[in-house]
Amino acid sequence: MFTSPRYLLLAVAVAGTALFAQVASADGNKKFPSFDSISGGDKMLARDEVTPKLEKKYPALTDLKEHWEDADMDHDGNINQHEYEAFMTLPKD
Repeated sequence: MFTSPRYLLLAVAVAGTALFAQVASADGNKKFPSFDSISGGDKMLARDEVTPKLEKKYPALTDLKEHWEDADMDHDGNINQHEYEAFMTLPKD
């Protein structure tokens, strides 16, 4: 079976784009920082670790602080990486 080089190039481009999107989202984006960068490598993030300086740089963190109880799915007062990423990637109005 003959495969056109164009199809091969297209497949490589699509795979590369998908990989880039995963890598870029793993490190945060322009709208919000990665979990590790604000938690300092800890597994949990406390509300007061989201400083006003971070909120000014990333306005989406203000929304996180305002809806902390909604983001904290297990209601332990802290947010883990899964809870953080789930809340921050929700579509906002």
